[in-house]
Amino acid sequence: MKVSIVIPVRNERDTVVALIARVRAVDCGMAKEVIVVDGASTDGTREALLALAPSDDLVLVLEDAARGKGRAVRTGFERASGDIVMVQDADLELDPSEIPSLLAPIVEGRTDVVFGSRFLGRGRGPTPLVGYAGNFGLTWAVNILYFTRLTDILTCYKVMHRDVARALDLRCNGFDLDAEITCRLLRDGHKIVEVPVTYEPRSVDEGKKLSPSVGWSVLRAIVRTRFSAARRRAVVAARDDVREPVATASSSRDRDSS
Repeated sequence: MKVSIVIPVRNERDTVVALIARVRAVDCGMAKEVIVVDGASTDGTREALLALAPSDDLVLVLEDAARGKGRAVRTGFERASGDIVMVQDADLELDPSEIPSLLAPIVEGRTDVVFGSRFLGRGRGPTPLVGYAGNFGLTWAVNILYFTRLTDILTCYKVMHRDVARALDLRCNGFDLDAEITCRLLRDGHKIVEVPVTYEPRSVDEGKKLSPSVGWSVLRAIVRTRFSAARRRAVVAARDDVREPVATASSSRDRDSS
């Protein structure tokens, strides 16, 4: 087996090289490729990436415009050649040494999808209250709408079979992609196993890019995915109802002409 680790990057000069080194050093128990998608960084990140020695396990995708984290993740999924794909942020808030524990439930055949939960079994921890409350509220909304019991829908650590990822028909380009992935997985009936991970949040001064306004786009993605799925099912059912009498009439004509 092989795992493709997608790292979306935008202006992470101070952490990206160290993060890549830590990811590449992890023994995943299988072959791996690291796909770094740079969204037209302007702080020297791109130059730092280009200075890395070429390697068969490192793929650099250098975009010509900043299209958002979600678009970068989608690009990484499209380029992935591994049997399993996962997302890794470039900011060192999460510990790549825990990647093997995230892969284990999939390798063991217990599920097709794993999330690394920052809050499972430990509550808020060092997470700022505002960020924790926002994530809790959005996770609660998903749990209500999809009848599930997740603890962290906005975690970066989302791991799944490549075929599952490519079947999701993802549309979001921003941070709302995390919610869209979660909702489309639930909509399609996939079992999501959560594994606890350590989390050391950084501040806005240290480069944190999320803001309270992101919560509204995430909530829109949750509601849109939930109810657009219902509309699609209604359209399909209506089409089936229309087709049935046509087929019956056709069969009747065939019998009459015999």
